[in-house]
Amino acid sequence: MGTLTIVLSDEIEEILRNVVSKLYGSSKGALSKVVEDALRNYLFSLESGQRRTFRAYKGDVLVGEAESLDELAALLKEKKIDVRGLKIVSSEKIKTTVRSGYRVRT
Repeated sequence: MGTLTIVLSDEIEEILRNVVSKLYGSSKGALSKVVEDALRNYLFSLESGQRRTFRAYKGDVLVGEAESLDELAALLKEKKIDVRGLKIVSSEKIKTTVRSGYRVRT
């Protein structure tokens, strides 16, 4: 396990600490876990050539990776891995569908 010393702007440090406290409270190692997860996701997105990939983690161990959720589900089923308790991470943010206006039935 390596130790790095980095410098962040005050704004980013405050945002990071707020996110960590919301997710994990003040538990030991929480800051390191969030930073490591963020770096892992960023580095995987660089390696994958900016295509979307979905990764399944059991704890901190990568148990499957695929380009779609259907492929990931099939892979996990093939490996006989129970999906309950897994953390599924997307390499890019999933856009939500926003609808506005009136809906009229004819």
